Amino acid sequence: MKKTKIKDIIFYIIVFGAIVLLAAVALIAAFKTGPSALKLPFIAGILYFIGAGVGLFAIYRLNILSKINKAVFVILLVLAAVVPRLIWNWYIQTQPFSDFLHLYNYGINASQGDFKGFADFYAVFPFKIGFGMILAGLFSIFGSGLWTIKIFNILLSLALVFIIYAGGKMLYGERAGRVASLLCALWPAQIMYSSVIASEHVFLVLFTGAVLLTLYFIKKYTYKNHGFWNGNLMLLGAGFITALAQLIRPMAMIMLPVFAVFILLYKRYRADNFTSLVLGIKSIVLFIAVYFAVVNLINLPIQKATGVDITKSDSGFNLMIGTNSKADGMFNNEDFSLIEKNNFDFEKVQKEAKDIAFSRIKNDPVGFARLALRKFEIQWGNENYGYYWSTISSQDSKAENTVKSHPRIFYAVSQIFYILIILMAVCTCFYTLKEKRYDSLIILMIFGGLLLSYTFLEVQSRYHMPVIPLLIVFGTGFLEAGKRYGI
Repeated sequence: MKKTKIKDIIFYIIVFGAIVLLAAVALIAAFKTGPSALKLPFIAGILYFIGAGVGLFAIYRLNILSKINKAVFVILLVLAAVVPRLIWNWYIQTQPFSDFLHLYNYGINASQGDFKGFADFYAVFPFKIGFGMILAGLFSIFGSGLWTIKIFNILLSLALVFIIYAGGKMLYGERAGRVASLLCALWPAQIMYSSVIASEHVFLVLFTGAVLLTLYFIKKYTYKNHGFWNGNLMLLGAGFITALAQLIRPMAMIMLPVFAVFILLYKRYRADNFTSLVLGIKSIVLFIAVYFAVVNLINLPIQKATGVDITKSDSGFNLMIGTNSKADGMFNNEDFSLIEKNNFDFEKVQKEAKDIAFSRIKNDPVGFARLALRKFEIQWGNENYGYYWSTISSQDSKAENTVKSHPRIFYAVSQIFYILIILMAVCTCFYTLKEKRYDSLIILMIFGGLLLSYTFLEVQSRYHMPVIPLLIVFGTGFLEAGKRYGI
């Protein structure tokens, strides 16, 4: 009997674990948060599954996209990405408010040379400076009107669509690339969210690009003596982009352990075992070295200008928020008051916050376990953030009032799309098992790692956004299964 290797045991654990977690997400989205958002009975979840199932069947059985000339498809893809977002931004005049307003104001101040003109609590959240600097650059060139950001967000959405196209094509072929990119272009929540001044737009492009560039390296460069201008250059690019993403939102660094684990266990060069191990270690060191070099080099001028060290992490404070059972692990004024109490001192805030968080977990582990389940539902159960954040601070035009009068329609469309993507990912997991596609583990480990992280950290439904493009790409893998097995 053939002996199962440790790496295969880990492979099966990860993929089967992903199937269980994705199925749980789909069930909660369909039967719990989906119906509750629309104030419908539990049984309405069946309608969500029917809608998503029809979409899944159409994608699987209809092959219209593959028959379109490539140039024509690209034109249609651009229109699909740009037109809905232009229309939404034209009619829904989302105004900056709350934290988005702080970012907007800082962008204006920094564009005028006042690099320390940020909200006082930003000293405790260093990563916010990164996006503020991007806004400052935009405002200094194109002015600080809201349409400067709206157009920027739309262009970023277009870039994301083409990154998804390239990624799907690389992993599963032309048809998968076309389907994935069109799904990304028509992603309802992201279309609506494009009117919001938020760092997610930049982060999605950078993070998704870094993951897919890493997958490109893993898939293509397996030679023993690959030269600098191929595999190593890919690693430099992946580490560089991951670092940029980390400076926008401090979750991109999950790529470091994911990359290291994959390279050590699954990456094999066309060489003997020892040489392959040496090349693997070299790849890990190069990736991590570039990441930390870029983060620290960019920090030098920014820290000098702002007085804020953007390499620092606010994980202690985030952990405190995430362990507050009374607030369901979400933002709350009780925990936020700790910042002013410690006079906005980063080190003091993070230390006390971490102590409070650990104390909460230690003193009531059962309560924390219950909290973790509630947080799972909040974080992964619904796709309503696009509609919510784009309309909560909009104006009162006829179009806006019409949109705000029919939230059920927008919630339902977003939720059905979300469930569709989850179901596609589940289907591809089974294909991954059959074909033993090790490269799929990169995306599944990121999904699992983020899910585990948010068990402890602050949650909001929009925080699952970075996973959606990756699941869209991954989810189209079931199309290759149909082609291969003639299903």
